[in-house]
Amino acid sequence: MFSCEFRDLPELIKLPGCVPFRGSDVADPLQHRQDFAYRETLQICKKYPLAAGIIVNSFMELENDAFEALMEVERGLPAIFLVGPLTKSVSTYEIEGSKDCLRWLDEQPGGSVLYVCFGSGGTLSHEQINELALGLEMSGQRFLWVVKNPVDEAANTTYFDSTESGTGSGKDPLAFLPDGFLERTKEIGLVVLNWAPQVQVLSHGSTGGFLTHCGWNSVLESIVHCVPLIAWPPYAEQKMNAALLKDGLKVALRVEHNEDGEVGRQDIEKYAKEVLEGGEGQLLRTRMKKLRECAKMTVSSDGSSTKSLAKLAQIWKNQEFC
Repeated sequence: MFSCEFRDLPELIKLPGCVPFRGSDVADPLQHRQDFAYRETLQICKKYPLAAGIIVNSFMELENDAFEALMEVERGLPAIFLVGPLTKSVSTYEIEGSKDCLRWLDEQPGGSVLYVCFGSGGTLSHEQINELALGLEMSGQRFLWVVKNPVDEAANTTYFDSTESGTGSGKDPLAFLPDGFLERTKEIGLVVLNWAPQVQVLSHGSTGGFLTHCGWNSVLESIVHCVPLIAWPPYAEQKMNAALLKDGLKVALRVEHNEDGEVGRQDIEKYAKEVLEGGEGQLLRTRMKKLRECAKMTVSSDGSSTKSLAKLAQIWKNQEFC
């Protein structure tokens, strides 16, 4: 029986200017039509045309077809101002031991390290953490892994956690790693708790790949620092971002889940090897370099995003929106 839910659509969804995507990639609030969140999201979207303009942290070369579709006059949508990529130049937040990973990176060969991080809010189940750990070990690749306490509930649990560490239960995340994992991988890997200075990690010469949750800030930082991706989107709009990165821009591999909803260790081994050493990984890196050059150009003194921001500032100055 057909449920009329996006996640059950057998064919890809095609929207003007967008890469075709799976129904299951639609943001979580829109996956359940009877939910309060679904109705509230629709109400918010209906108010978009009432805005005088919409500011987007992106740039034309990144999402050209989508922005051209949005800017078609006959659609009657507000003006779109592309001002990106706007990213941090340095991770200013610091916790105890956060500089240890940078010193560790200094000791690794260029482009040899896979950075693994699921953002400030992403969590994995106990079983999935074990599979990820064993997959990294089996790959034999160097890795820097930011790990959080496993949660066998919602994937965004720590996003709503009130504690800074993201380990509301107070348990040591390392207790959930496979027995002997840290000892066996001590020569090739470093596991850090909760947080790492991501901008410095991505800009470091030893970082050769990024296994990411596909949050938009992480995506832009990866482009600016030219780091190819393994896309592992757990929730929110991240699955849509992953579709763009893999199928549109072709700068990412995307993980596939098995029938149990997990990403198996053998697949993780394959992804890690491919992005760092494989031929496809090299192609991802080449495309990412071109995208980085476009990003540099667009925020230069004569770039399109710089001009767009200047135009927006002039409108505010003249109070044309009032």
